[in-house]
Amino acid sequence: MTAARLVPAALGLLAFCIVAETVQQLAFKVGGTRAEGVAGFARGIALQPLIWLGVALWVVESIAWVLVLQKSPISLAYPVMTATYATVPLAALLLLKERMTGRQMLGAGLIFGGVVLVGIAGA
Repeated sequence: MTAARLVPAALGLLAFCIVAETVQQLAFKVGGTRAEGVAGFARGIALQPLIWLGVALWVVESIAWVLVLQKSPISLAYPVMTATYATVPLAALLLLKERMTGRQMLGAGLIFGGVVLVGIAGA
C-alpha cells in the first residue's frame, strides 16, 4: 500500500486557503472594530468594506478547499489547514499589534511544527 500524498496542485491550493483564511480573519477583526463606531450593529457591519472582503475571501476559499479535498486525503489536508491556528494569531501580533503571552507563542509554534510534520509526511 502506498502512502497518501498531497499533489502539487493541492499544495498550492492549500497554501492559498491558509493565506486566505488568515487575511479573512484579520479583515473580520478590523472591519468589526471599525463597525462599532456606526449606529446600529447590522448597519455598521453591512457598511464595512473589510467585512465584505472577508466574506468574498470565505467564498473563494471554500471553493479552493473543495478542490483540495477532491485531490487529497482529508487526513493530510485538514491537519495542514490547521496552520491557520498559528498564522492568524501571529499575523494579528505582527500587523494589528495584538499581544501574545509566551505560552500562546509556544502553542502557536507547536501547532506550526505539527503542521510541518504532517505536511512532510504527505509531501
